[in-house]
Amino acid sequence: MVPDARIDREIADWARVGAAIEGQPVYDPRAVTSDGGSTSYYELPPQATELNDLIEYKGMSFALGNIFKACYRFGEKDAASRMYDLNKIIYFAERLKALEQRRAA
Repeated sequence: MVPDARIDREIADWARVGAAIEGQPVYDPRAVTSDGGSTSYYELPPQATELNDLIEYKGMSFALGNIFKACYRFGEKDAASRMYDLNKIIYFAERLKALEQRRAA
């Protein structure tokens, strides 16, 4: 098993534990159904030659664009560790979550 797959599984396991402790609904990835076919949101526009092109095409916010870029380059940026990228992803994800919670209220 590749290290990232192990980490992803551990994160999912801890997310379920944390949600159960806090009384939150527990996310079950097995509950998702799919026909296995491709969908249009996976198609890239022909003019997208860089990540920024795709970010602009999808209309991503600054925060979501930063998450996208950090995920794409995970651990590969000069002088940036995997923990740096993870912290950046978490920071912007928490900001996005707070924004969505305010919008839903």
